[in-house]
Parts: sequence; structure tokens; C-alpha cells
Amino acid sequence: MHNNRRNFLKTIGLGSATLGFGGITLSSCSTESEPKESLPEQTVEVSENGAIVETKYGKVRGYRRNGIYTYKGIPYGDSTTGKNRFMAPLEPEPWTGVRNALYWGNAAPAEAGLGYPFEPSFDHFDNSFTYNWGHKRFGEDCLSVNVWTPEINDNTKRPVLVWFHGGGFAGGSSHELDAYNGENLSNTGDVVVVTINHRLNMFGFLNLGAIGGEKYKDSATAGMQDCVASLKWVNENIINFGGDPGNVTIFGQSGGGAKVSILMAMPEAKGLFHKAMTISGAALNVASYEAQAESANALLKAAGISPSNIDKIQEIPWRELYKISLDSGLGRGFGRFAPCLDNLHIPQHPFDPTAPAISAGIPMIIGNTTGEQSHSGNDPSMEDITFDELKDKLRNSKQGGIFDRGIPFGNNRIDELIDAYAKVFPEKKAVAIWSMLGGRNGQLKQAELQTANGGAVYNYWFDWATPLYDGRPRAYHNTDIAFWFNNTDLMDTITGGGARPRRLAEKMSLALTNFARTGDPNHPGIPNWPKYNTTDGAVMIWNDTCEVKNDPDREARNLANEIRNSNA
Repeated sequence: MHNNRRNFLKTIGLGSATLGFGGITLSSCSTESEPKESLPEQTVEVSENGAIVETKYGKVRGYRRNGIYTYKGIPYGDSTTGKNRFMAPLEPEPWTGVRNALYWGNAAPAEAGLGYPFEPSFDHFDNSFTYNWGHKRFGEDCLSVNVWTPEINDNTKRPVLVWFHGGGFAGGSSHELDAYNGENLSNTGDVVVVTINHRLNMFGFLNLGAIGGEKYKDSATAGMQDCVASLKWVNENIINFGGDPGNVTIFGQSGGGAKVSILMAMPEAKGLFHKAMTISGAALNVASYEAQAESANALLKAAGISPSNIDKIQEIPWRELYKISLDSGLGRGFGRFAPCLDNLHIPQHPFDPTAPAISAGIPMIIGNTTGEQSHSGNDPSMEDITFDELKDKLRNSKQGGIFDRGIPFGNNRIDELIDAYAKVFPEKKAVAIWSMLGGRNGQLKQAELQTANGGAVYNYWFDWATPLYDGRPRAYHNTDIAFWFNNTDLMDTITGGGARPRRLAEKMSLALTNFARTGDPNHPGIPNWPKYNTTDGAVMIWNDTCEVKNDPDREARNLANEIRNSNA
């Protein structure tokens, strides 16, 4: 880079000859003798007549970047504002002419859209730097998809991967993280990648049916019905984008993994997807209908709306309604609004007591990170905590974190539990063992049940530690997303960028696209990855050196479950 810059300066005469202004002779601008750089002539193409695809509702114009066609903000549903608020999703209005699909659609209404000013951060782990949040426009006209594909209108049926974003059921969007960009994944395995926006929080999961009757019967699960509608759009339109509607893989992380789990139990989604992947989001249950009705009652009361005047809730501007939910304590953080067992769209828990029969035979990839909750990421003082100090801390604590999975801290057997994990993972520091105590029960229960349901299951554990923040966060929640999408350079604020994460990303993204194509993630670049069974418990451990182990934490995990059950 520096040599090229010096050569350029010499070419225009700086530092040697002189510039051709004011009577001074300009050196030749010819670069014939200069070495050619290996950069493409052009990386982005957008044209009046190029990248046009016909959809059921009208034509859309995208653009081509690095050889991949990109389409953003294509509507799969009508606006959800006004009379459509809390209702089942409607199809979008058709349009004439060619609609631009060049920029992201609105993110669904969420707390991030209230326009709070930036405040300086003094955290040791800065979320704004790390995640570089991308959603900037919010609105109830939010039902849209984004598509990346190697080719269009070519009658080639490529595997399709449909991504459901994280953020619980309260926030997030299809474009909040650079990690979600589908360009590199599409190019990795000659696949079509789709990401979606859908309704969240109270706008997607406010159970008004028990209060407002038939009109609001769909309100409790409207956000999940949006997810189904997006899959219907894929089924009806993806062929013109070079995709195969008969080979669709749904995948998601955290709350997105929970959405994938729930879709597997929704009769309306049957036949719209053929493979599934849950990343740190294996949901076994949904909320109860009664609990969600109580939350809806509380919101109506906070808004000053009586059951007899319930339609007023469709008239309040969304930001005003959201602020009411925050002031009442209903909408903070992940909030109290989530999908429930409505016996209409979600007739059973996803994986309790069994896997859903309608998803029998669906192959799955299921896994999580080894350090979902990083205890020293934002607290450097915890990095060098000793095992004795950790035992004292947890023995005298009654409250675990959101990833501790009900471990009864304060139990007199906590020493025994920490020792059991330290025995299995002798290379890990006490703070890293602390992050592992919650185990991976949800992932393994889902794997066990789907295996019994006839689906081939591949289990993984992501153990690659970020070098950023002095390496303290390790393999924390969200770290692995960029690797699955082959976006470790785009998301260098998580990975550090460069060759090290890129090598692992190439292996993981190829495993994902192979799985999408055939149902088997194996390829020559990784050790043989066996299907999961409860006897062996094979798990692929993703790291700089990838390896397969047979249920390495079984003994420690069983002890954790024994302690948990004895305190139930």
C-alpha cells in the first residue's frame, strides 16, 4: 500500500519533478510501466434495466455487488399500522412499474427506535463499537425481505437459507448487524440467502384475544405469523431469484433460533422449509396464554383503555404506545411480550414433551457457544478470579445470569459442580468455567427429541475466543454469527478480522451451505462430523483446530441437573 502510494506521487510529480500548473511541467500520468493491482474494474453495478426480477406483486430492481445480486426491503406483507395493528399479516398491495429494492426496509417498532440521544460509554465492553448497530429507520410498515443470490432468472434451483434475527422477541432487525449480510454466504456455496423483518414485542405478541374476542384472535402470535408469511413469499417468489422453493433451510440465532424452533411446531409453516438450524436459541417451550393475557391487561390499564374501548389501542402512535410500555415496566429489555400457546397458530410447545410431529424427519444443526455469558467481558476484575474465590462468590449468591439455566447458586454443592467442570476442561480459567456452568441442556434436549423424531441432527459447540478486549469475552453470545455468514472481516469489531477468524469462517460457512444443499454439513476441510445420538453425544467443537468429541461435559452436566432437580 505504501509503495503504491509513493509510486502514485512520483507519477504526478510530487517529491521529484513538478506539477504542471503555473508554467510548471506536469509529468506523464501513464501507468503502463506500473505493476497492475489485482482489484476488479468495478465492484457495484446498478442499472435502469439490470437486476430486475418479477415477483407475485410486481417487479423489483436490485443491484450487483462482487458478483452477487442484492435486493433489500422487498415487501412480503402490507403495513401493520392502524386497523392492521395486532391483526394477521396481509399480502402487500401490488405495484406497477419497477420498484427499487436498493435499501433496507423499516425495522419493526422497538425501543431502539425511540430516538434516544447518544450517551458516552465508560463500559469496558462497548456494545456500540462491538455491534455497530445498523438499523436506523423504524416503522409499522416493516414486513420486508432481503435477498442475495449468485444469479437471477436462470431456472437454476439453488438451496435457500432464510435467516431469523436475534434480539429475543423484543428487538433486532434483519440488518442490525453487518454479520447478517448474505453476500459472502451466497458466494461461498452458490446459495440464495434471505433475511426478514417482522413484528416484535407488543406489536407482534400482545394477547388481546382473551379481552377483545374474535377480532383480536391473531394478536398473540402475529409476529410468528409474519415469519410464516415471509416463508410463503419465499415459496412463491424465490424461483425467479435463482432459488429452489423445495429446498429451504431456516436458521436463526438466540431469539432467531427460538423463532425457528416455534416455526417447527406451527402447522401453517409445514412444507415451507425442509431443514433447520438453531444457534444459541433452542426453544423448548413458549409462554402461557394466560400469562400473556395478563400482560395485555396491564398494558391496557397503563394506557387508560378499558376493555369496552379496546380498539383505541390501534390509534395510539407506536412510539407513544411503546413509551407507555416502558413506563409501566412491561417493555424494558426483552420485555414481557412473547409467543404463547394460543391453540390456534401455535397449538403445542415446540419441543415439550416431544418434538413436533409435523417436523418429523427435518434435519437440524443445533449448538451454542462455550461462553454465552461473559462474566469478565465488562468487568476486568473478574478475569483472574481464582477457583476458591469463584466458589465463595457463587456459594453466597442467590441469583444467576440469563444463561445460567436455573443453576441454584447458593447451593452447598456448588464447589462440587465447579470441580466437575474444571476436571473436564483443565485448560480453562475459573471465569471461563463460570460461563459454562449453565450447560447446554436446551440444545441437547432439542437434539435428542428431533433425533427421535426421525431427523438427522448435528450438534456443535463454538469455542473460538475473540482477541479483542484483551481476550476477556472469549466465545460469547453472538460471536459465531459472523463465522456462519463468512463475514468475519465485515464484523471485525467482534472477530478482530484478518486471517485467523477467516480460516474458521470458511470451514463453518461451507458446512452450513453443504447442510442446506444435502442435509449433511461434512466437507474435506473439517473432521468427520457424525450425526448426534444420545449414546455417543458427538459434538463438533469449532476452534482454530476443529475437533469432534463425544459428550465431553456429560458427567459435569448430569451433576448440574441433579443439583437443579434437588432444588426444584
